Amino acid sequence: LPSASEGRPVVIKLATITPEGSPWTLMIQKMGQSWAKLSDGQVKLNVYAGGVLGDEPDMVKKMRIGQLHAAGMSTVGVSLIDEGLLCMHLPLMLDGYPELDWVRERMAPKLEADIAKKGFVVLCWTDGGWAHFFSKQPITGLADLRKAKLFVWAGDSHSIDLYNAGGFHPVPLAATDMLPALQTGLIDCFDTPPLAALINQWFGLAPYMLDLKWGPLMGAVVVTKRAWDQVPADLQPKLLAAARDAASDMSRDIRKMGDDAVPAMVKRGLKVTHLTPEAMAQWRQETEAFYPKMSGKMGPPEYTQEVLKLRDEYRAKHKK
Repeated sequence: LPSASEGRPVVIKLATITPEGSPWTLMIQKMGQSWAKLSDGQVKLNVYAGGVLGDEPDMVKKMRIGQLHAAGMSTVGVSLIDEGLLCMHLPLMLDGYPELDWVRERMAPKLEADIAKKGFVVLCWTDGGWAHFFSKQPITGLADLRKAKLFVWAGDSHSIDLYNAGGFHPVPLAATDMLPALQTGLIDCFDTPPLAALINQWFGLAPYMLDLKWGPLMGAVVVTKRAWDQVPADLQPKLLAAARDAASDMSRDIRKMGDDAVPAMVKRGLKVTHLTPEAMAQWRQETEAFYPKMSGKMGPPEYTQEVLKLRDEYRAKHKK
């Protein structure tokens, strides 16, 4: 990777599995345009979208050996660098975006410092939306979910172990194989944000959605420290600020589009299963009873404790 001091632009190769034209890819492209402008062409971002350079575990391997410099990834990819981010992914732990924002803002410096120790720089945190279960048959309780062939990201050993321990049937696959796996019946259920189900057209093959916010899907855009160090030091803070501005704008759009995605899919045949307050309480009770088994598997246990403490602080301050 040539440095700008050699008179040639620094070219940073960035990969993502998000499709061309999706809000996540557009955000990364917008970031690249800002960088070119702010650096006067000294820093150029080449974006490879749609999984053309492989799934997220592939991207992490390629960054480690220098074939790739940066990636826009979900928690699955980020946790292969450092497991800290998993602390915000206990199912049913957070109730909505205000809680998520409050907790993430306070955890971010610690998470970024841990990732930096592994040789990566977090350019910005991103939102994917709130994961819901989509399935070929309606799911109302955990008993239905235990019968399903449930998609899990290949490489996400934490989720695979946890689902196995809970009596579920996880099927590890690359995210890029989701559509053929649904077509062949290899899987019949997956959890994903509604916007992703709409953009990728997965809901057509799994036309039932459970109206339950299972957990937030987060991610980050990261760059190897080795590549970032080639960027002139005076430009780094400006480029970092541009990345965070682009992510902040995208989060607003994603949240709005996420809300609009469900009615758009309902018009095209999606059937939404709503839970009674009793059924919801049952989900919560059974899921929370499982938390002790997750201890140490969702990032450092002390981080999980801190997230729960921050969540409870938020709830105490914002009692309805």
